[in-house]
Amino acid sequence: MARSAFVVLLLLLSGVAAAQGRGFEYSFIDVSYSNANYDSQNLDGDGLGVGASLAISNNFHIFGGYRGTDVGSSLDASGWQAGAGLNMPLTRLMDIVVQGFYQSTKIDLIGGGSVDDDGLGLRTGVRVGANAWIEAFGGLTYTDLDSGNETTLDAGFLLNLSDAFAVGVSGNWDDNVSIWSLDGRLYFD
Repeated sequence: MARSAFVVLLLLLSGVAAAQGRGFEYSFIDVSYSNANYDSQNLDGDGLGVGASLAISNNFHIFGGYRGTDVGSSLDASGWQAGAGLNMPLTRLMDIVVQGFYQSTKIDLIGGGSVDDDGLGLRTGVRVGANAWIEAFGGLTYTDLDSGNETTLDAGFLLNLSDAFAVGVSGNWDDNVSIWSLDGRLYFD
């Protein structure tokens, strides 16, 4: 059922993609404000993140980022990620993106102690130009960490205010946490 829904979503997005006439940029800086809901602990937190991507060639990019989250009086979490990716156009308006990365996360418990969790991950996703102003994206990420593995679903959209600047909303969901973010992106060559 989930695979069928994903295929239908891709087909719908590819049909809408014919309305946009530009390609996708892979050189940019992202800044985000996020709100995290930790389902199993009934905790909420918010934080800031910054990331960057640099196109090395037409179909290859490198990326990295850092995010910190303050979860009230319980804990603080921070982490960084760095990796490389392939971006392959299906049409001139839809790219398939495959990324491999290393991730490191640190959780500081208020009152003492910390937990470090490192591992490797793989993300597959799609970027679709809905029209000249809107880009939709989504994907699945598998991460193999010291503490175990996890699969995350992400989706969102960007509103292109100019050729160099976009704002948007995105979400990430797994078994333990739901994260909503407000995003700003600055493109550069």
